[in-house]
Amino acid sequence: MAYQERLKPWAVVHSLSSSQKVVVSRHRSRIDAEGYLQLLREQKPHSKHEVVFEMVEGNGC
Repeated sequence: MAYQERLKPWAVVHSLSSSQKVVVSRHRSRIDAEGYLQLLREQKPHSKHEVVFEMVEGNGC
């Protein structure tokens, strides 16, 4: 995971199928991610989006 992605661990993902998910946006806080999710649900009510937290496994560097 790139440094910029580690700064924004909360992601809004679009579920294409049960095994495929695409990251739509990344956020620093859960509140920001949920706000963006609410906006997406208003604009695209029939698409499936969700907020996820991506835990970073670092090597300590």
